[in-house]
Amino acid sequence: MKNLWVLPAERHKTDHPTEKPETLMKRIVMLGSKSGDVILDPFMGSGTTGVVSRKLGRKFIGIEIDENYFETAKKRITNARQEKLLFEAV
Repeated sequence: MKNLWVLPAERHKTDHPTEKPETLMKRIVMLGSKSGDVILDPFMGSGTTGVVSRKLGRKFIGIEIDENYFETAKKRITNARQEKLLFEAV
């Protein structure tokens, strides 16, 4: 792993102004945890860290003060969980 990461640009998936790319969060979650670990995001926003955590087999706790972003995150994380379960069932 290098000190400078070059990642492809990604379109925003939500209306959150500082949404992070899933590819970036995937690297960070993979570097800092292993499958089954719990990831805490105290500023969850639209839930990208939660989505990636679920896809990578991590447990996730997210905190968000804005109710609209919380609802967006909850939907995204639930969908990611269902996608992961469908993938595992194959």
